[in-house]
Amino acid sequence: MAERRPLWQGQLKLSLVSCEVKLFPVLTHREEIHFNLLNPETGNRIRMQPTDAETGEELERADLVKGYQYSKDRYVVVTDEELDELKIETSDVMAIEKFVPATDIAPIFYDQSYYVVPAGKADDEAFGVIREAMRKANKVALARVVISRRERVVAIEPEGKGMVGHSLHEAEDIRDMSDVLRGAGGKPEADMVAIAAKLVEQKSGDFDPADFKNRYEDRLRELIDAKLAGEKLPEEPEEEDRSNVVDLMTALKRSLAGKGKGKSKEASGDKKSATIHHLPSRKKSAPKRRSAVKAPAKRRRRG
Repeated sequence: MAERRPLWQGQLKLSLVSCEVKLFPVLTHREEIHFNLLNPETGNRIRMQPTDAETGEELERADLVKGYQYSKDRYVVVTDEELDELKIETSDVMAIEKFVPATDIAPIFYDQSYYVVPAGKADDEAFGVIREAMRKANKVALARVVISRRERVVAIEPEGKGMVGHSLHEAEDIRDMSDVLRGAGGKPEADMVAIAAKLVEQKSGDFDPADFKNRYEDRLRELIDAKLAGEKLPEEPEEEDRSNVVDLMTALKRSLAGKGKGKSKEASGDKKSATIHHLPSRKKSAPKRRSAVKAPAKRRRRG
């Protein structure tokens, strides 16, 4: 099995101590349900073809260039070669600038996560020293690194025999809560808070990510399987009608007593049929295209 390609590789540096590391995305590309856009008359997939907004000519993506709009319909063209020349120190060096308690970083600042691992056997010792020093101090490291042509602040923390880095949003990216918080209520009554606290205790437990599955996608798969089989889509259990809850105190007491759970409803004969909408047989025809712009002598790399 071929080794996965790292998203970034360079030096992790703590003062004069450094080691070569690799960054790999934490998230994996699992199989998800994706829909294709089809022509309902032929049943064929449609192709998203880039076209010139003024002339309507169809173009190849590999022949396109990047442009920054500085005024209406006016652009500065920037080539891939010019972007590659904009390397700064953090393009290949991730220097630790500060150590902070993890609790100092609000969750809203976290963006993407990456595994940080030593690049080779020769880097294990320095990598392990930095990792264990952070673990002993119970701190996370803040460093900067260029990822996808953008310098990002990264919070790095020990994780098992490796480390995990989390890219952070910039302060300017975070909207102030006051922008969306309107008419917040006053201090709630103590007896209501006491009942709610008992409800919190009643529902407390350990976090297990396996407990949380994508129920909407599961339901979507049921729909697709039912349509393929020409069967009816099974109904979901209906939640208890909460319209009869008189007030907040009543709702709290009923929740604590365990009366707020949804009740299953007997399956009835009025289920909606999950019918298959058959598309016409596929028709193969020669594609109609306008004359494409002549490709340049030197093909530019994709961005």
